[in-house]
Order: sequence, then structure tokens, then C-alpha cells
Amino acid sequence: MLRPRSDWYWFSENSQLKLSMGKDWQCTTAYGQQQIVDLPKSHQLFSLSDTECYLGFADQLLNSSGKFSDAQLTHIVINATAATMFHKPVTPKSWLFYEIDSYGVHHSLAKVSNGFNSGVVLLLTDEHALATCMLMSSQFQLSEKKSLNQFDLIKLAKTRLEPLFPEASSQLTA
Repeated sequence: MLRPRSDWYWFSENSQLKLSMGKDWQCTTAYGQQQIVDLPKSHQLFSLSDTECYLGFADQLLNSSGKFSDAQLTHIVINATAATMFHKPVTPKSWLFYEIDSYGVHHSLAKVSNGFNSGVVLLLTDEHALATCMLMSSQFQLSEKKSLNQFDLIKLAKTRLEPLFPEASSQLTA
């Protein structure tokens, strides 16, 4: 996994948030102008807060049961950091998911389910009874006409989050 360096910076190109990781590497995030509070107009240095957020998500995922390549882990952590630092608030959509009797998270990972499918999410923010999560699965069907793509954000009641323990590690895909 790539470790943050002093030459990293956020920027936008074609209304898409990107991260430059030195002169030879850049990552396009899953977030565009519609999802971002303030899209950087020029180079915005990867701050100490960005670094703490990035390393925190990396530690959580490295301690989880997921099996990620370095490239996958870096891509997930960059998107989680971008979402935490730049994404507009999202409204709760708890009714789209089944309620769980024994709810919670394990290493900030949880499973969510509904009548269409189940998927894996990463907890980004914990707000009392609600949680903002990033979809880690490749796609999640919400209804017959609507679905979420990988790295989309959802806010839901924590009673919808089933802890993702090591025996469920096959659910993790990046």
C-alpha cells in the first residue's frame, strides 16, 4: 500500500476529484462535482488531517479479515479519505435495508442486506444512531430501478449494519 508523502495533493480535472501521488502516479476518485462540497480549483496539499484519515482507514482494513492487494487497499483508502474530507452530506435511507437483531461493525466493516442482495460497507462516520458508510462491494441493488456503485455513500441506522467477522471474508471484493 502506498504511504502518504509530502508531494501528494488533491486536484480536479473534468469535474472529477483526483489525488496526485507524485509526478508518476494519480488516482481518480469515485466523486465528481455533484458529490463534492468544494472541488479543489488548484492543487490542495494532502494535509495532516488527510494523512490521519488515510492511515486510520488503512489500519482498520489491514486489521480486518479482508484480503486486498496493495493496489486495491490504496484505492479503497483514497476513496474513503476523499469521501470523508470532501463529500456532501447524504440523507438517511434506512428503510431500503433489513434491520439486524445483533447489529454493529467489526474493524469498521459491516454487511448490509435487502430483498435484492447483500453487500459490504466501510463505516466512515458514526453519528449516534446513524452511520455514513461507503459501499465496498462492486454494486448494490436498492430497488428495481436504483442501485449503488462501488464507493457510493449511504447513510443508515446502525441497526441495519451486521458485523463482518472473519468467517464472512469472502464477501469482501475490491
